Amino acid sequence: MSGEDGRCPECGRPAGDAGSFDDARRGQRRLAAIARAASSVADAGSLSVTLDVVAREVVQATHIAAAQILRVEGGMMRVVGKAGFTDAEDFAQRLEQCRQLGARMLFVEAYQAQKRIVVPHRKQAVLADPAWAPLHGIMGGPDWDTFVAVPLVVRGRTVGVLNAYYSPDEDPGDETLEFLDAMADQAAMAVDSADLLARSRHDAQVEERARLARELHDSVVQQVFSMRMQAKALRAQVDSGLPGGPDGVRVVADELLDLAHNALTDLRSLVLQLHPAELVGRGLVAALRTHTESVASASGLRVSFHADELPDLPTDLQEDLYRIAQEALHNVVKHAGARAADVTLTTTGDGSRRRVVLEVSDDGVGVGAEVGRPGGFGLISMRDRAHRWGGSLRLEGSQHGSTVRAEVGLVGVDGAVPLE
Repeated sequence: MSGEDGRCPECGRPAGDAGSFDDARRGQRRLAAIARAASSVADAGSLSVTLDVVAREVVQATHIAAAQILRVEGGMMRVVGKAGFTDAEDFAQRLEQCRQLGARMLFVEAYQAQKRIVVPHRKQAVLADPAWAPLHGIMGGPDWDTFVAVPLVVRGRTVGVLNAYYSPDEDPGDETLEFLDAMADQAAMAVDSADLLARSRHDAQVEERARLARELHDSVVQQVFSMRMQAKALRAQVDSGLPGGPDGVRVVADELLDLAHNALTDLRSLVLQLHPAELVGRGLVAALRTHTESVASASGLRVSFHADELPDLPTDLQEDLYRIAQEALHNVVKHAGARAADVTLTTTGDGSRRRVVLEVSDDGVGVGAEVGRPGGFGLISMRDRAHRWGGSLRLEGSQHGSTVRAEVGLVGVDGAVPLE
């Protein structure tokens, strides 16, 4: 019933406008769902958690009884996100049984054609088909009727599919289908981001293995080879009746001891590099002191080390500072032609401006070509580690040497905040 002015006496809107008002509210819910899904894609550390959020938002924002998100890996599809289904832990295994029985997989067709598929009254057909028998118990649980499959496409590549199971008497119109397309885009972005992260980690592991192989060849392997040659020389002396006498044996034995000591030092350094968690367990200062001593022993570079007493730092921050110092010293040894280097680790400022400063300086020929060029891998790595904590990294060089300075805010320590 409307008032004299033709408006609803309860809400004040024009009479007969309730339907459009409900449509507007549904539209707002869908927009909010897209926003929340986008936030989940940006922040969640686990792909399955992210895609569960996307599936849940699909169900909550529309008249959809259930939703699934399937990802393609190694030519196989597996469920990585779901909402609305119960007792579906073995869904993938039952789905494979259905495929082997000859069930028609419409979502596979949507994936292959990169095209959305809408099938009314799909539940009735599934429950009547014996090929779907392994999934009758699960698929028959939610109250649904129409089935929609939307491919997950990102950068022209199909990475999966979003399945939506509409409630009975709910006809999927253009607006709800566009909403599903938007949610499928969010899911595709999440899958693509996970793939890129995995590829980045793999590339980093390959680079690290190559670096360790170079270090082993340049130091430990060469020293062990020298030890082998010295041992052969010692055996030859023994076989020939010790023509050099005990003094000759002692000289060779001393050389073997020196080589063994240097090889052991280098191996310990490499082990520490492989296990940064152990470094952090000992403390950053102790870890850096051990590393500088190892570099000095292996390279002949005079390395001095000074550190202030540090507050408790986050484990990841300690590892990043260690890696910055490690890379900087590596560049000094390989490129600077230096005789000496200084490593300092200090704290400055107070309150919200409290920060850690790491400096590695040398008396070499200045910034090396590989270190100084804008796209240098080592420099990019060091900067990324500093920027991760809202910090900065500067590289200054002259004909009298160079200095790497990393400055990092004590995030989460004593109420401090990142550097601006």
